[in-house]
Amino acid sequence: MNRRLWISLIGIVLISTGLLIGNLVTGNTPILGLDLQGGVSVILAPVDDDVSEDDLEIVRDLVRDELESAGVAEPDVRVQGDTIVVELPGVRDQQEALERVQVSGVVELRPVLPFAACPLPEDPETTESTDVDEAVEEEIDFTVPGAEILPSRDGQVLCVGPVQGTGEVFERGSAELQAQEGWSVSVDLRGDGEATWNALASQCYSGTATCPPVSDASRGQIAIVLDGVVQSAPVVNVPTFDTGVSITGDFTRGEAEDLRDVLNRGAFPFEVEPQEARTVSASAGSDSLQAAVVAGLIGVALVLVFLLFYYRAIALVVMSGLVIWGMTVFSVASLVSGWTNYALSLAGITGIIVAVGVTVDSYVVFFERMKDEIRNGRTLRNAAPRSFKVTWRTIWSADLVSIIGAAILFWLSVGSVRGFALYLGITTVCDLIVCYFFTRPAVLLLSRSNFMRGKRAFGLEVAQ
Repeated sequence: MNRRLWISLIGIVLISTGLLIGNLVTGNTPILGLDLQGGVSVILAPVDDDVSEDDLEIVRDLVRDELESAGVAEPDVRVQGDTIVVELPGVRDQQEALERVQVSGVVELRPVLPFAACPLPEDPETTESTDVDEAVEEEIDFTVPGAEILPSRDGQVLCVGPVQGTGEVFERGSAELQAQEGWSVSVDLRGDGEATWNALASQCYSGTATCPPVSDASRGQIAIVLDGVVQSAPVVNVPTFDTGVSITGDFTRGEAEDLRDVLNRGAFPFEVEPQEARTVSASAGSDSLQAAVVAGLIGVALVLVFLLFYYRAIALVVMSGLVIWGMTVFSVASLVSGWTNYALSLAGITGIIVAVGVTVDSYVVFFERMKDEIRNGRTLRNAAPRSFKVTWRTIWSADLVSIIGAAILFWLSVGSVRGFALYLGITTVCDLIVCYFFTRPAVLLLSRSNFMRGKRAFGLEVAQ
């Protein structure tokens, strides 16, 4: 029995120490949030005034997804009034921050029209399209309201009609890359967007005035416009689409991947532009981190002093256990932060401090049960295993409730609140591990050792 206890005790010490050393040697530490390491805060404002709250929330989610996919560590993106606040930890340059939030996403579906339907450019000599130059020379009257000349991805220009739909007709997350005779993108249609797409597709297929043939083809074309640039203008060869659409356009792999990513994240319901950028200094973040660490250490020290006074010699297990717990939490947090890009913010530190209370509570439940067993006349040697068996269910039940609550909060929340939930969950799981593999064997071995013989434990006279 003692052998298994020693294996458990030594094993958890070696594993936690090894993980800590490994992370420190490799320089793998938790990514710090904006409030701890500084960074840049950017305010995005809609170009149009009439924007609904639901649309703001859609753009918030899309901006966050865009930044996370670009590898930004835990960007805090939230709606504030009629603006969107984006906080980028670790970014020092305001210009870099502005470039990162210039995310793509305004996707429009527009019919391709003959150049005669578009207004003349203000400076036709600057265009590269011979078609536009010819139209200018012919001085054609332009009659289609909302039509305009837009650049295409390949450097040419096209005349496109008014917007007939947005990228929201596509099912978010369904776009896939295809490599059949060149790169293309296939994407599913949303149930409520199928009618919008098919209405335009039917007109282009029939070659109506809304979407007439503009080339040798007998069918019209649908221009897929991304942020004012025509990404593709496929000829419509089918009048209706039931499930999905294949978008072609002589793409390179990189161009097809960019279009796929935009369609997967969804279209912005409106255009946004940076309104303000503010730099949070690294020194301010460092001061916040220092204050949080000092406050945490003071709190832990006061708890340990109380435990030493109240539980006497057995409180040495608490001190050792908190050291092992802290090493484990740091190592796991470093690994999770590197894998997921979730930064450690003040909210996360708050979650860790809360978990310290959960961990100490595990010791209190265990030790109080031991005191009751000793008062009932049992020896410390017999009271220790009996108490742990009874209290282990209480400990893991209480910790499981905290873990479930943290998981729900993490799933439903965003930003710093999600960071709080993440680190609360991590530290609570570490508490269960340390409690079973360190606290249990340490207390049981101590109760059987000569160290406790003839001593007072918990302020009570005990027999060995």
